[in-house]
Amino acid sequence: MLSSTMHYDRPNPHAADLDELADRFRRFATTEVEETSPLYHALALAAAGDRDLLLLAAAVQPGQPPANMLLGAVHLLLLRAPDHELAAFFPDLTATPGAPAAAVPAFRAFCVAHAGEIDAVLRSRLVQTNELRRCAYLLPAFSHVANCAQAPLALVEVGASAGLNLLFDRYAYRYRLGGLALEAGDPASPLTIDTSCTVRAGTPLPLDIPDIAQRVGIDLNPVDLADDEAYAWLRALIWPEHIDRAARLAQARRLWLRAPPRLVRGDAVARLPAVLDGVPEEAVPVIYHTHVLNQFTPDAAAALETILVDRSARRTLYRIGNDLGGGTPKQYVLRLRVYRRGIMQETILAHSDGHARFIDWLASP
Repeated sequence: MLSSTMHYDRPNPHAADLDELADRFRRFATTEVEETSPLYHALALAAAGDRDLLLLAAAVQPGQPPANMLLGAVHLLLLRAPDHELAAFFPDLTATPGAPAAAVPAFRAFCVAHAGEIDAVLRSRLVQTNELRRCAYLLPAFSHVANCAQAPLALVEVGASAGLNLLFDRYAYRYRLGGLALEAGDPASPLTIDTSCTVRAGTPLPLDIPDIAQRVGIDLNPVDLADDEAYAWLRALIWPEHIDRAARLAQARRLWLRAPPRLVRGDAVARLPAVLDGVPEEAVPVIYHTHVLNQFTPDAAAALETILVDRSARRTLYRIGNDLGGGTPKQYVLRLRVYRRGIMQETILAHSDGHARFIDWLASP
């Protein structure tokens, strides 16, 4: 049994808690990875039916997604020492990976052998991905706001992780609109972000790089990419089939090391007012977040909204998010909220999948 090999203080959830945990693994398998990570699909379904693996996953910190965390912890350990038989099923660790369904016994054996190390990761780490392809919809969103505001932008990212998406203007972009290819961004960049895109008839895709007056990221635990261990965790959170994502992360890290963005440690609700106080008068504040609000409590999300409404009595604020409601786990809604004199107005900018492999741009100029 897995439990007989564990030598740490393991949580002891009620049966109902384990049932909910199992449901979360199943939802992860069917809504997030079924189409793009066959290996994690198989392993998540296996964990959902394995009480000991669920007990191991229960060590995650409050608000953290257990499937991402457990699989990320296993991936981290394998990347450090890819000599376990489980590595033979990971496409980023072998040229000829085995069938995903056949990986389940090796996965369980790995968790038995490394239960203490996995538990330590689950208790100390957070899911802090920087999915760089999301910059493919942030660029037109920022361009759209700049066109509306006619002023330089002061970017404030909530849940910034390492702040790689704050550096969106250092990347090159290629948008595939049917048979047409549009290029944008920095043509000399070593990193190119490509995506499929559709637009409404007669609606241009805004791709001008706006003037950026300031960029600040807020995070509970900002990631220092000069720290090899911190970088290794970001790398481990990338699903094993997504080798292109891992390559983009490595390229973006090199750009980050040349000139890191400013990152502020702390709770977004507590730190945002001071950050907004530091925005130059000539700039327009743009607060944005992607796949972050799901980790907020309802009270914290409401408090964030209240701050923006109250602050808009003094100056207009713009907010961009793909986690403001609506959509499905496979198609998110990118929304723009404008706060002016205490009133919020909302526009749908686009639809996109979680990793921005496609964008359906909807907003008119």
